[in-house]
Amino acid sequence: MSASARQTGVIGGPFRAVIFDMDGVIADSEPTYREAINLVLAPTGHRMSEQQYEEVIGTSVHFTWRTILETFGIEGGVEEYVRRYDQALVELLRRPLPPLPGVRELLAELRRRRLAAALATSSWKSWAEALLQATGLDGAFDVVVWRQMVERPKPAPDLFLRAAELVGVEPARCIVLEDTAPGLEAAGTAGMLAIQVRSASTALPPQPRADLVLDSLEDFPLSLLEEA
Repeated sequence: MSASARQTGVIGGPFRAVIFDMDGVIADSEPTYREAINLVLAPTGHRMSEQQYEEVIGTSVHFTWRTILETFGIEGGVEEYVRRYDQALVELLRRPLPPLPGVRELLAELRRRRLAAALATSSWKSWAEALLQATGLDGAFDVVVWRQMVERPKPAPDLFLRAAELVGVEPARCIVLEDTAPGLEAAGTAGMLAIQVRSASTALPPQPRADLVLDSLEDFPLSLLEEA
């Protein structure tokens, strides 16, 4: 078990809502996204490495594909590659995938305390629906916010602010669980407590924008939450 807090600032609380990012927080799903990218890239003779993928984790799908096409010097429209990627990814995300450690337990504790649990993801609606079904977490969240529901993706705070609005909790009383730098920046800009979760295989080193860093949601400090 490992947990560390940023030395600047005060954690605060108690908090009345927890907003979960999806990929890399509720499930170890980031490798599936790279797998889908490489399926689409296969006819071009190129392949995206783990290191190259780490550089675009947490960014929008269009940014990712613009970067890929520029990196490999591939001709063709971004929209066509995004369309192929969408089709490949939905099929891959439907494969059964267990939630990461501590996810079910934290959701159960939030229900017990009658606190809000939201999911806010830069992924598209079809991807979120596929992954939630694959993990058995469909219906586990009070609200789900996906990319098409807001104007700007992370690192803008729109996704998290929309989630807070839908659960009726002011941003200052929301915790965000994230695994990427853009997501942590978005949480901080939204005025929420930003917790980095590092339990996925694609976990990044502790990020400077994190107020708290956890190696697993099994280590989540329940003392931050409002009592039932």
